[in-house]
Amino acid sequence: MEQVPLTTSLGKLLSWCNLQTATDIHAQADCRFAYRIDGELRRIAPEQFPIPANEDIMALLRDAFSHSICERIEKQHEMDLSFVCGKTRYRANFSKQQGKQSFSFRVVPQKIPHLNELNLPASVAGLMQELRGLLLVAGASGQGKSTTACALLQQLNESMALRVITIEDPIEYLFVESQCQFEQREVGVDTESFAAGIRNAMRQDPEVIFIGEIRDRDSIQAAMQASETGHLVLATLHADSVTQAIDRIREFHPVAEQANASALLARSLNAIVCQRLVPSTSNKRIPCLEIMRQNAGTRDAIARNDLTLLAGHIEASFNEGMQSFDQHLMQLVKNDLVTLETARHYAINWNRVEMESHGFAPSMPGILKPDQGR
Repeated sequence: MEQVPLTTSLGKLLSWCNLQTATDIHAQADCRFAYRIDGELRRIAPEQFPIPANEDIMALLRDAFSHSICERIEKQHEMDLSFVCGKTRYRANFSKQQGKQSFSFRVVPQKIPHLNELNLPASVAGLMQELRGLLLVAGASGQGKSTTACALLQQLNESMALRVITIEDPIEYLFVESQCQFEQREVGVDTESFAAGIRNAMRQDPEVIFIGEIRDRDSIQAAMQASETGHLVLATLHADSVTQAIDRIREFHPVAEQANASALLARSLNAIVCQRLVPSTSNKRIPCLEIMRQNAGTRDAIARNDLTLLAGHIEASFNEGMQSFDQHLMQLVKNDLVTLETARHYAINWNRVEMESHGFAPSMPGILKPDQGR
């Protein structure tokens, strides 16, 4: 793994951002450096760090990274890697913008958090009990899905003797073995692709396979195959809701194959957790989750691709550990973790939240459609 010295110009920039508790750092030619704290994007004053020209950014990178890495950054349109600066690990993406160099770094916490430190619903802890099937953790970029997924793996690490193979691009959290044996493989370094890594992992005696991100048809097909052959497959997916996650998986396939994909997904899927971070009353961000678990109703809705029916099943099955975003939002309001104003802003169905805040609720779960644009 690349080591960036703290004495380099890049090291000094990262150290300053670290002192501000930044989670993300961005640079592009002819623009001020930017960083993010608790989801809020901020700009760095030019007096602190001057606005970089394209050559300044390249000089910053050449001073910090090895010659071979810099060659790849210059020649490739985009590339990912992980690196360490001081005691902090970063996930990096290098890209071009109007022919000029840009980069985005994300801080990877050293300590893998416990589930009870993440303010997640208690039902999430039970999702790893069945050691076969597919468990998806979905969400938009920067919504904490990788942290939740790794906390689930850490729960296994502390409680069961299992062999776990992770396939990531790049490797984020580094696991310290407790009960589990971990083998962490990086796409492009240790394996050719996610799909190839999953297929080969099945021959390496794991109970659990973690996929850093489902990106295409080959990787979801390999993941579903692995889950059907007796493995627990945990994967992250970019999607904003449970129904959007299922839509995305279908859209990875040609139209003629989508019905078969839905049938296979219905058989192999254990649960989908979709996560968003919303502002809390303590001025930090707190996770709000939509949770779908497999039962006869959800399995049938997925197989038939009736996603409206699926949403209704989720709301009606609260006592089975399922919940909609709005149900969780209202629970956060009742626990004084989120204000009613925040809940109204982030709700999928503003009308329903408004009714519940006044003590009224629809007689049938899911009968109110989402507000337009939500």
